[in-house]
Amino acid sequence: MKSTDIKKVYNTWEAKNKIFEPDFKEPLLDFVDQIASLLSPGDFYYYIVNFATYKMEFVSDGVKKVLGIKPDEFSIDRLFSLMHPEDLKNLHIKERAAINFKLEKIPIEDITKYKTVYLMRMQLDDNTEKVLLHQSKALSVSKDGKVQQVMGVHTDVSHFNVINDHKVSFIGFKRPNYYYDEKNDTFNLIANVDTVFSKREKEVLNAIAKGKKNSEIAHYLHISIHTINTHKRNILRKTNCKNTPELIAKCLREGII
Repeated sequence: MKSTDIKKVYNTWEAKNKIFEPDFKEPLLDFVDQIASLLSPGDFYYYIVNFATYKMEFVSDGVKKVLGIKPDEFSIDRLFSLMHPEDLKNLHIKERAAINFKLEKIPIEDITKYKTVYLMRMQLDDNTEKVLLHQSKALSVSKDGKVQQVMGVHTDVSHFNVINDHKVSFIGFKRPNYYYDEKNDTFNLIANVDTVFSKREKEVLNAIAKGKKNSEIAHYLHISIHTINTHKRNILRKTNCKNTPELIAKCLREGII
C-alpha cells in the first residue's frame, strides 16, 4: 500500500512540475540555516532537495535528534518510509495543492516568496511517533519556470499535543496568506492575525501553545481564571476551532506561533 501512495506523490510532481530546463545553483547554506532557525518552534532539521534530480543537496545534523538517522541516510524515499500510512496516503493531495498554488495561483516571481505548511506524523525506528511541522520554501526556479531547489524544515511539535487535520497553508513574505480548501479545490485568504486577535488574546494564545495551565496563565498575566476562559472562548470562536488541539494545529500552520 505504501508503494502505491509513494507513486502517487511522484506522479503528482511529474504531472506539473517536471523540469526540462534545470538551473543548477549552489544554495547559500548560511542564509538557509538562518531561515530554518527562524521557522522552527522546537527541535528541527532542514534539508535542500533538487526536484530536477529528486536528490538531497544538503541535510542538517538536526535530523539525528528528530528522526534518529544520520544526514547521509535521509532521502525522499527514507522520509516516505517513516511517514504514518494515513499521512502518506494524503500526501499527494497536499503536494498537488502546493504545485497548483505555486504554478497557477501566484505569479512566477512570487514562487520563492511563499512557504507551504502542513503537519505530518512520523513512525520512527524505535517505535515512537512524532508529529512534525512541515514547512517548505522554494529557493530557486528552473529556466522553464518550475519549482527546482526547495528547502524543507521539519520541526518536532509533538509537545504541543496537536492533531493532524491534513490541512495545508501557504504563508507569504509580505504577501497575502492562503489555505487550501480540499472540498472545493480552492485557495482562500487567511485573515491577518494582527486584525483577528487582541493583544491580550495573543498573550493567552502563546501561553496555551507553551502548554501552560489556566491557573499558570492567570498568574503570569495577573488576571482571573474566569477572564482566561473568556479569552479562550473568543480565540476558539475567531479561529472556528472546536478545541485546543485543533487551535494549536491551525496556529502552527498559519505561522501564528
